[in-house]
Amino acid sequence: MVTPRRFSDPDYAAAIAGELYGGTVRAHGEDVARLFVRQLHAGSKMGYLHQLLAGAVWTSLFALPAVRQETLIVAGTDDPIIPVVNARILHALLPHSMLHLHSGGHIDVVHNATELAPVIEKFLAEPGERA
Repeated sequence: MVTPRRFSDPDYAAAIAGELYGGTVRAHGEDVARLFVRQLHAGSKMGYLHQLLAGAVWTSLFALPAVRQETLIVAGTDDPIIPVVNARILHALLPHSMLHLHSGGHIDVVHNATELAPVIEKFLAEPGERA
């Protein structure tokens, strides 16, 4: 995570994909390499550093109970980057949230969109019908 090398070196991305992202890419690391090739110029090293710093020091936990918007939380049970307990905390603190756990990893919402897109589409299509 410390180095953005995986975004610029497709072979490296494929080699570490399973360990870093979990889920369906454990068996298909080469797919991650192809995905990241399209993002070679997506951001600067400074931007990447700022993203890491924000993840390390920022929290919005205190504000979550005030969120009134219906919220879908999608989390993979095989995500080495963000443990599923984080999703459970969000769900507990967001009063109008729905938690969907899937067996995938960190980037399965992109890598396994055929499974997860219908969950998101259903959530968006049924406003006001959730508890």
